[in-house]
Amino acid sequence: KKFPGPKYKHAAAMAFFEQPPQLTDYIIGKMRLTKREGDYDGFLAAKGVPYAIRLLKQIPVGATQRWASEVKDGVLWLTQTELGTFSNTEKEPFPLDGKTWVRDVAPSGMPVRRKWTEDGGRMVCEEHELEHERGGVVSITRIEVELKDGLVTVTVTDQASGASFRELFTKCSMR
Repeated sequence: KKFPGPKYKHAAAMAFFEQPPQLTDYIIGKMRLTKREGDYDGFLAAKGVPYAIRLLKQIPVGATQRWASEVKDGVLWLTQTELGTFSNTEKEPFPLDGKTWVRDVAPSGMPVRRKWTEDGGRMVCEEHELEHERGGVVSITRIEVELKDGLVTVTVTDQASGASFRELFTKCSMR
């Protein structure tokens, strides 16, 4: 059956629906950690995290996260929650505006401030680890999140030492 109207309207609609999903749409729901590449322990060691705490911070492959979104004043805000066996850890919501700094706590237990932006289909975060809540910046970490071949890839790099690791996540569910 033919569609009414000129052919270009149908072609434009089909092109719209054939677009790959945007990262910010794709990550909403549950994601499962399927693989870690690189030296996660070395990264934490470079950040000065003591060995005993590094052992506790090893997130096992198979762990899940839930992402939620909300639009506030025309800006997309995302919330990431690590789903644990005994309790869940919700991180501070953050906007993808590239200018708002959000305070949170890093896996090392140190206070940090993060600024997220959307850059060409990926999300990029600049994270400053603070010496104390009101102190100076100790280190800077770059976090890049992108969608590649159906996997969400998170690459974390310490800017000073170059230590980095990468985590690959698959979609579990929409909720």
